[in-house]
Amino acid sequence: MNTRTIVTTLMVLVGLGLMVVSYVFLATPTCNTSIACSNPVMPFSAGIFVVGILIAFTSAIFYTVYKGSE
Repeated sequence: MNTRTIVTTLMVLVGLGLMVVSYVFLATPTCNTSIACSNPVMPFSAGIFVVGILIAFTSAIFYTVYKGSE
């Protein structure tokens, strides 16, 4: 495996990891019985999800642009 493949794979995994953690653990409400308790655990969990998406999509740009040493 070359450097380009390794870095791209790591970027995709980190992006997916951030998306899963922010959606499953940080954005889920603590209870589901009323509207008052439907706020996420962390107020900026949606921002972390978006950062995960950006990292995952940026991996395609990195894979296309970076050619590595010849």
